[in-house]
Amino acid sequence: MKERIKAAGKAAQRAAARAAGPAPKQVKLKLVQIDFWSATRVGFLITLALGIATIVGFSLLWLVLSQTGLFGSLSELVNSVIGGGGGDGVNVASELNLARVLSFATTIAFFNIVLGTALTGVSALIFNLIGRITGGISVGFTNN
Repeated sequence: MKERIKAAGKAAQRAAARAAGPAPKQVKLKLVQIDFWSATRVGFLITLALGIATIVGFSLLWLVLSQTGLFGSLSELVNSVIGGGGGDGVNVASELNLARVLSFATTIAFFNIVLGTALTGVSALIFNLIGRITGGISVGFTNN
């Protein structure tokens, strides 16, 4: 009787192991090279998205500041500090108009796109040089 119970237990364990599927397989790979043009294209797309976000962020910030009347309060504060009274004082709202803010944001976004794309390509080249010297980076993967 004990033998039948043991055999049934072993059969149940084998059935459970088959139902669970094979054990996850682990693979180790080495990353030894990054394609220069692939890295440059990905870097360009990422910095382009960040440039668009910069322009949108600047415009939303200007919109919030102009709608809350902060420019008027800031003009009063600056005029009280520097002593500019009457009509010859500083008007922050006219100095920071939407066109000037958006042109500044576009300039910053453009420089970020150019420099970010160039730095991505240079980083890929530097990684490739280091990968040749050291043999690359070992990365482990599993299929579960």
